[in-house]
Amino acid sequence: MNYTLNTLYCRDCGSTHVLAKAWVDPNTEKFDSLVTNPPDEEDGWCENCESNVELATIEILWNDFSQIPINGNDEIEEPFLFFEAGTSRFDVWHWFDERCPNGLAVDLMGETPNKNDS
Repeated sequence: MNYTLNTLYCRDCGSTHVLAKAWVDPNTEKFDSLVTNPPDEEDGWCENCESNVELATIEILWNDFSQIPINGNDEIEEPFLFFEAGTSRFDVWHWFDERCPNGLAVDLMGETPNKNDS
């Protein structure tokens, strides 16, 4: 799959196998926009979780990850997405890096792209 920064993920498990509610003109079947729900309602469906879920971009998931405590051995202390407590933070970083078009450092950590990479 080609990931973009706008790809939507299940906020519970990190899957991209999700569906979103949308406004569609029933006469033309033309897509108009995603449904905007109140913040306390879930806005999507995850085929992996088989339930209604909140959808999030990779940037939102990265922000969620920043709230997960890390121990002195660089392991997460709480489950995050499908990663169990005790998983190396670097394994989680690798998951993010695979989904960032320009890499984790550039897309989510604010580093400047290397000009020699073009």
